[in-house]
Amino acid sequence: MGRTGKWWAADHARIEPDMICVAKGIASGMPLSAVIAKAHLMDWKPGAHASTFGGNPVAIAAALATLDVIEKEHLIENATSVGDHMMKRMADWPKKLKLVGDVRGRGLMIGVDIVRDKVTREYGNTERDRIVERAFEHGLLFLGCGPSTIRICPALVVTKEEADVAVDVLEECISAVGAGA
Repeated sequence: MGRTGKWWAADHARIEPDMICVAKGIASGMPLSAVIAKAHLMDWKPGAHASTFGGNPVAIAAALATLDVIEKEHLIENATSVGDHMMKRMADWPKKLKLVGDVRGRGLMIGVDIVRDKVTREYGNTERDRIVERAFEHGLLFLGCGPSTIRICPALVVTKEEADVAVDVLEECISAVGAGA
């Protein structure tokens, strides 16, 4: 919700999905998920679907508060602004850093492909793992995605200053691993 700079990632392509599944972020980590679908798909008979946590009032309150904060604090706009800032900072990495094959993303959902060889695009999975570990030692938590991508998905409230610290540390870690450290 909002991480790509729009409510839903499909909005970037002007796609109107029949169904969207939402979890985690909808209630700021409380146990809640939702299925948002067109009415003709949601014509289930009573009892056809149930949920262990269905109707949890605490999780519902957390979701309402989360939606309120996202709207009132303009966090979707922040995701666009800070994400664009980060992408500009990382735009030259494929040319500048030995291990970076590509940087791509929208808003605050960014991926940095780590490759062993820029010509063959051979996955740099062990290098990616060393970079992630090294960043953790510097106080940053990144996750891998796919065989050799570093996933960058900061909180919607991240500031440009905080993002700059993360980008600086990640660049340093990529450079160090690329140099054999």
